[in-house]
Amino acid sequence: MYMTTLSLADARANLSKLVESAVTTHERFDVTRNGDRVAVLLSADDYDALLETVDILSRPDEVAAVREGLADLASGEKSSLEDVRAAMIRRGRLSS
Repeated sequence: MYMTTLSLADARANLSKLVESAVTTHERFDVTRNGDRVAVLLSADDYDALLETVDILSRPDEVAAVREGLADLASGEKSSLEDVRAAMIRRGRLSS
């Protein structure tokens, strides 16, 4: 992951441009004060994705499901879109 490091003074002076860059390119910025890393600037979408990832990784059943899915892919086991859709309808996760 690429991150640009800049001082708090530079971040303050260029905040609008930094936010635009974070939103459009998903670049992340380390902000320093007196040489110490004190903050990170990232887009709201990236922040939300990070929180969702933390939430998923905090639940052992979800981690197991992800690992199982990755193992299935590695072994060549795949499901068609129709099969996935039918399973989601059966489980009440999608309306027909």
